[in-house]
Amino acid sequence: MVTRKKPVKRTADVAAIDIDGEEPTQPKVPKELLVVAQEVKIVRALACNDVTKRNRQIRKLRKWFKLRANSSFSFTEDDFLRIWKGLYYNMWMSDKPLVQEELAEQLAQMVDSFDGNTACSLSYFSAFMRTMCQEWFGIDQWRMDKFLMLVRRMLRYVLRLLKQSKWSTELIEAFNNSMLQSVLADQPKSRGLTMHYLDVFFEELAKAADGEITASQVNLFLRPFVNYMGTQRDAKLVAQCRTRVLYHLLYQSELGREYSEKYNAWKQMGFPTASIDDIEKHDSGFDEEDDEGNTEEEPQRATSLDPRAGNVDVHMPELPLNADCVLDELQTLLRTNEFNSKRRKGLRKLLQIFETYKNGEFPLGVRTMPKVEGTTLSELVEQKVADIEEMEDEVFGTGRKLKKLNKSKRKRLLQSINFEEVDEHNYDDIIGKALPPELQKKVKRNAKVRSSINNAWVVEEVNDAEGAEVAKVSKVAKVAKVAKEAKKANKSKEDKEGKEETQTKLKAKKAKKVEKSQPKAEPEAKPADKKAADAPKPTNGWESPLEAGEEEIFVPSRKQQLKQVNSTLQKSTPQPAKCLPPQASTPQTGSAKRVQIQIKRNSFYPKSDYYRQLKLSPALPYDADRLPGKSALKPHVMPGPINPNYKGGKRLFNDTL
Repeated sequence: MVTRKKPVKRTADVAAIDIDGEEPTQPKVPKELLVVAQEVKIVRALACNDVTKRNRQIRKLRKWFKLRANSSFSFTEDDFLRIWKGLYYNMWMSDKPLVQEELAEQLAQMVDSFDGNTACSLSYFSAFMRTMCQEWFGIDQWRMDKFLMLVRRMLRYVLRLLKQSKWSTELIEAFNNSMLQSVLADQPKSRGLTMHYLDVFFEELAKAADGEITASQVNLFLRPFVNYMGTQRDAKLVAQCRTRVLYHLLYQSELGREYSEKYNAWKQMGFPTASIDDIEKHDSGFDEEDDEGNTEEEPQRATSLDPRAGNVDVHMPELPLNADCVLDELQTLLRTNEFNSKRRKGLRKLLQIFETYKNGEFPLGVRTMPKVEGTTLSELVEQKVADIEEMEDEVFGTGRKLKKLNKSKRKRLLQSINFEEVDEHNYDDIIGKALPPELQKKVKRNAKVRSSINNAWVVEEVNDAEGAEVAKVSKVAKVAKVAKEAKKANKSKEDKEGKEETQTKLKAKKAKKVEKSQPKAEPEAKPADKKAADAPKPTNGWESPLEAGEEEIFVPSRKQQLKQVNSTLQKSTPQPAKCLPPQASTPQTGSAKRVQIQIKRNSFYPKSDYYRQLKLSPALPYDADRLPGKSALKPHVMPGPINPNYKGGKRLFNDTL
């Protein structure tokens, strides 16, 4: 098949150019735009969904950094910001802890991939911190840990780079200035990132330095943090800087480590002294170097820069601290700036702390512990336990002791009692003698309490004029009596449970004695005895009959009151049945919650209603041959069977009905 090309329409301008013999030229693109386009292509590959493409671009990026650092177009911070946009999402899409750790290590190692150009390395780290400050609020809780790990690794490799430059003062100042613009700014964009940076900075500095750093060089890193204490308005960030930077340096010093060892020993001994200065460390006199018997060397434990699972130590060397530098910075802050009273008070407290540290004394921590004089803590605990047991015995009485007796102890108690000697008069004495001495004391104490309560009631004669007042007093007294008797009834239940077995056997013995003994006629009482019998016996005031002006009132319980109210409500609002005659209705009694099924209320359907219903609807109520007028199922959008791939003849819409 032969195809013909369409004729090209040529304009007059093109024809004129061809006649002159000149060729059309394209406009030149600046090299800066080409470099930006190349960076955009790299960013897209870094943020790609494909894992293989992302890993391939990470491997190429290290070489590209090295070539670009030696080219005429050096890196700027804007270039690093564009690249870190892709690296951020590369870290965002990485899964699994080991993969994330490996990627964080690769990104941190790129600090050294600029062929010795430290300015590019610092710009690379500064762009990373600025990117993290901007994107911090977009990180969710499931991805927070890996980005915190990335911040720690990046900071570690930057500090190693500064160590390789022998802690150059210019590089340290450039590093501090870049941090003051991002993570240590006066108005931080992300508080959490700043708190994490304050938490890990001097830990990573100690790991990176590994003891090869002087106090003056540490003070260069410390100066922006001291100024941050005075310029920052956020109280939480100021507290974090104070505890995790200044106090951390004090605790990791030699004085701080000595105090920590002494405090741990003092705590393990249970704070035996009132002051920690009373404890002194004594040498055991054993020197490992002089021990010639132990020729075997112990294997050294593996050390790591990060805490891991297993038998691994994290090596944390000491950072030298010069208190004079901190004191000078604090004094200049107080002298040159105008702070409020609260901020000035906090800075003066720091001055006192570092002055104390300069004098050779550790200024932080617990120094004294209050101690109770006279008795120890264990004695106080035993005394409190004894007081509680005594109080419980006084409240519950002997019934609790009897209830604690097991079956064998109760059997021994019954065997120790001679039931032939038991009588209704000496029952309490014999039982009391059989009880243990502890229970006997409790019984006597309870008897004294009961006698004192009974003797507290006094009966007085009242005139008729004072009858009304006596009646009011009697009402209150009787209500109190009813409440008191209810409490005694509850207490007596426990006593009865312990004494049930003893009383049953005593009653059996008494019954045998009654059957054997015959009632004898008693002699006539003498007149003197009759007078004594007729004399009124002492009562507690409740058994005597009512006198003039007194009135007895019965206070029903809460349950009885509710029953009475329910019964009155049912009687006041009756609901008569319509189908039954009035004599067949039986009103319900009792509480409202009770349900009664009245079978007598069932009635037949009258014929008149049936005839009336037929006149209204003469059609048959049910026809088995009748088809439904409308389907209960919703019709399908597409006409035909349920299977949309079914190929058959065309049918009407919903013709299955």
